[in-house]
Amino acid sequence: MASNTNITLWQKIDIFLAIIQSLIKTLGAIVLAPFRGPDTPKTFKRHISLTLGRNVIGRLSPQQMQFIRGSTEKNYLAWTTAHHVSPKSISLPSPPIQAFWVGDPTASTTLLYFHGGGWGMPGSSGHFSFASALIARAASAGKSLAVLFLAYDLAPSKRYPHQLTQCVELLRHVLTMLHKSPSQIMLGGDSAGGNLVFGVLAHLLHPHAAIAPLKLEALLRAAFAVSPIASFDTDYPSDRQDPAPRSTIKAWLGNYLGASPTDRWNDPAATDVAWWRGVDGVVRETLITVAAHEMMGPGTQAFAKKLDAASEHFTLFTAENDFHAEPTIGIDLGFEESEASRALKAWVVERL
Repeated sequence: MASNTNITLWQKIDIFLAIIQSLIKTLGAIVLAPFRGPDTPKTFKRHISLTLGRNVIGRLSPQQMQFIRGSTEKNYLAWTTAHHVSPKSISLPSPPIQAFWVGDPTASTTLLYFHGGGWGMPGSSGHFSFASALIARAASAGKSLAVLFLAYDLAPSKRYPHQLTQCVELLRHVLTMLHKSPSQIMLGGDSAGGNLVFGVLAHLLHPHAAIAPLKLEALLRAAFAVSPIASFDTDYPSDRQDPAPRSTIKAWLGNYLGASPTDRWNDPAATDVAWWRGVDGVVRETLITVAAHEMMGPGTQAFAKKLDAASEHFTLFTAENDFHAEPTIGIDLGFEESEASRALKAWVVERL
């Protein structure tokens, strides 16, 4: 949905001050780069880019970040203009939902994509460019794919389970109003969006009390999650290979939950194997990609073990040189294609 974030004049001035302070701190990282420890990115470019990102994100409030980043709709329209693509969207009245197409809506397979950003940041040009590259990769293999991006409402203005409800209702709309078969639908997401992917799968298995049940008549084609937030345990190791600092991640988790407790729909790592038995009865195959050294990786790995025990069609790909959600964030930072991005594209195309 469109961003309604308003900030005070002082908060706007503070953004400028925060950028100056972050640049100064990053200059120190540049000087000390030759002496950095083993828990930092291997290349100078990655080290400095991630350090600057952590400094800026850690210094600004969620409201200031939303003001800077705009809305998923604004970013989508800017992306379509820059790439000379006609914008296409759908809107649902209740609950209010907007979703944006990348690719031909009549494609054989539709990927419902839930973007990352701690449930508090909008979808970015990197998300749309990743989708476009995935569609091009499919086309080169003689297959057709379209991506439908959900512009879910951002925390803290809306809190759990509102965003999960929007995900489920978008899937319901695609099934009932766009007349897509589950076998024509994939689910995908990164970071917080990856969490929502597993929230939807959990709802299909065990309907959430606050969300209308949804029964599938066939299996979903596939589901994947890139660096999903799989645990609300915030006892993180080093954040020096991540684009956001520990303090910000903790704040985002709190903003998303509000007064709600963690549960089995929002905290996958806290579930048991039995909770996920039957997942092969709602989706054909599932993939998780995770960076080997990202700070939320231990929670993702712990959840992956449970999913692997419950499913005969689960794959875990660990990228040794990636950072958190690099397939999309890396595009925004101007990095080369990542390990996880290459693996994910190949995996998706093989399942079209």
